[in-house]
Amino acid sequence: MIDAKKKLRLKTNSKTPIEHKKIPEIKEISKIRKKRYRNLFILFIFAIAVITTSYLKIHEDETHELTKERVKKFERAIKRIVFRRHNKENCEQYALIAVRSAWFPLLKWGEAVASDSILLNEGEIWKYGKTCLGELGRYPGQIYYSDGKWFLDNDKIRYLKQFKGSEKECIIIERTKIYNYPLLPECIKRKRKLIRPPGSKNDN
Repeated sequence: MIDAKKKLRLKTNSKTPIEHKKIPEIKEISKIRKKRYRNLFILFIFAIAVITTSYLKIHEDETHELTKERVKKFERAIKRIVFRRHNKENCEQYALIAVRSAWFPLLKWGEAVASDSILLNEGEIWKYGKTCLGELGRYPGQIYYSDGKWFLDNDKIRYLKQFKGSEKECIIIERTKIYNYPLLPECIKRKRKLIRPPGSKNDN
């Protein structure tokens, strides 16, 4: 009869020896955590950079430049305008400018009512546009925007004619200003970057 000690020894010997992994010291654990957080932070910064540089390149010296993709899109748009057959005369390119510092709607394609807004200072651009009807023909009663929530009239907006010429010329100048909007001093100093003026739903 095998006594209890031998039974325990046999039972122990029958098992495959367990290799004990070295448990990291507190200092090593701290290094692992710091490295993990650093990697997450780098990924976060990279994600922000991708968003920022999708249309705008910001250099180390803080100079701003449109990306190559954005410039190519602009060039394609201009070519389409140049080859248009229809061309009216006596048109004008204009800007809608903030009369005073206030919150203005930030228009987005597909929204019937603006859900976002941005603070503009006096003299800053809300929209670039083109018309062959003059200010009152384009904006009767000097009501420049209204969607039930927002109402912009001459109390907040000033209509400024910037160029007069043919329809093609006005459209080209309008598009040029829309695409170059992020390079304006007022946009560069603003923390929130915009691809186009707040009052423009798209590049057209």
